[in-house]
Amino acid sequence: MNFRMTHALYMGLALSFAAPAVAQEADGKLDGQGKEIVVLMPSRSNAYLAQWIRGAEQSAKEGNYKLTVIENNFDQTEQDAQVQQRLGMPDQPLAYVWWPADNQAGLATLNRLSRSGVPVFQVIQGVQPEAKDLVVAYAGVNDFFNGQVADGGNMVILKFIPGYSAGDDRETGFMDATKDKPFNIVGTEFAGFDNASGYKAMSQLIPSIRDGGIDFVYGMSDGPVTGAVKALEEAGLTPGKDVYLLSATCIADISAISSAKEFATGVQAAGLEGWFSINVVARYFEYGKQVKDGDYIAPDTPDARPDFNFPPSKVNIIPNPQVVVGNDPAKAGDVLKNFRLWGQTFNDHCVY
Repeated sequence: MNFRMTHALYMGLALSFAAPAVAQEADGKLDGQGKEIVVLMPSRSNAYLAQWIRGAEQSAKEGNYKLTVIENNFDQTEQDAQVQQRLGMPDQPLAYVWWPADNQAGLATLNRLSRSGVPVFQVIQGVQPEAKDLVVAYAGVNDFFNGQVADGGNMVILKFIPGYSAGDDRETGFMDATKDKPFNIVGTEFAGFDNASGYKAMSQLIPSIRDGGIDFVYGMSDGPVTGAVKALEEAGLTPGKDVYLLSATCIADISAISSAKEFATGVQAAGLEGWFSINVVARYFEYGKQVKDGDYIAPDTPDARPDFNFPPSKVNIIPNPQVVVGNDPAKAGDVLKNFRLWGQTFNDHCVY
């Protein structure tokens, strides 16, 4: 393996969208007059979700909306009960923001929300095909990868948790993108969201697959990938030399990417995503409940947040630029230091 091959690999795995042109309309001042938006989502005990809420709260404050967040412990049954209770209250909100604990298992509850007459916006987990008419719009990331991969090799995939469709979409997209030059997937494991779960999953996999060789580890976020670094090192393997590690999303602990033990990651900024999601809801009401057909991919402008003075689209995607530091620890710091997105640094977006 070498830098060129691995860089080509990551560029193939990275999201590569071309944003369609959107004609801007007259500026509108967002003013929700203190009306309520209710967010139904998994728990902020997860660092990414806690940061998403901070961004959502900032966006609601800017748009003069009241934000109510109802959390569940990544438990769809619990979330179903919460929705039933909220729908039974006499005062309904201006909008519901739906972040399902389990995208497929939550479809019946999404149906109930849709029948309430209150506009429903889905975030983070892509809308299931059978649910496209149940939501006004989607805001978040696109978890389906595009592109071609230069070379194959023995790969381990560390997934999120069962039923969490963002991870399923990333894995499906990866398989599609590499179907012509497939990797040899030597291990696939549910590794959760954090370092400890990634360490546990990788430690359990290594004994059964090491003799055949491990070339790449691909994780759904930096959490499990950072845990995998520790497991590989304890097994006598050197990340960045013997094994290349790649992640779809930076999250909280950037020790692996800053030391070049992790080759590359994607900046799926939690706070930015939370801000953008509520901004989509606010613009829906500001522009007379308009929704444009098709997809809108927000630009990855480095120096400032773009002006979103137009109605939302049916699908609204945040920028998710890749950051490739390579395998030289001496250069990794400069790569991260020079990164900018919407006027903020890599640390601003990824450390919380």
